[in-house]
Amino acid sequence: MSDDSSLFDSLSQLLDPIDPAELHGLLCGLLCLDAHLNRDQWLHYAQEALTDGSAWSESVGSLLAKVLEFGMAQMNSPDWSVTPLIPDDDAPLRQRVNALGNWCQGLLYGLGMGQLEQHGALSKESWEFLDDVTDIAQIGFEADATGESEETAFVEVVEYLRVGLLMVQQDIQQSTAPSPTRLH
Repeated sequence: MSDDSSLFDSLSQLLDPIDPAELHGLLCGLLCLDAHLNRDQWLHYAQEALTDGSAWSESVGSLLAKVLEFGMAQMNSPDWSVTPLIPDDDAPLRQRVNALGNWCQGLLYGLGMGQLEQHGALSKESWEFLDDVTDIAQIGFEADATGESEETAFVEVVEYLRVGLLMVQQDIQQSTAPSPTRLH
């Protein structure tokens, strides 16, 4: 996770005010719908979603292209290693919870931009997961105390999001896969 957290920190500095967690969530949503998302499509979606339509520098475009490569590698990993891009465990829980909410917002936005409803049927479980993502996206951090139980709950939510994301991705891939032809 240290590689991801250094990526999160680098993106935070270079893309300010764009939130890296929201950006990664957006990308994960888009990649669920189009595993072959190209650089130009990604930059268009990212610009539409995260800026007021103003152009960004070539260095930001280049960095966003690297985020695309990172996201594609995660989503297509044979060991299913995709994990929301949030601050590492050393960051205060409040910061991680807020980032996770932003990641969920980005995921929902990416699925909406990619027109999820046109990509086949999702399972009942995937729809329930997306309802949960909607709730998590609106999460607020209420307590100042952060004990072991809060940390454990946070880790469980991150794992739930990781597994749920893969479930949605599989549903979409299965519903859009061409039917095998039968020879008579």
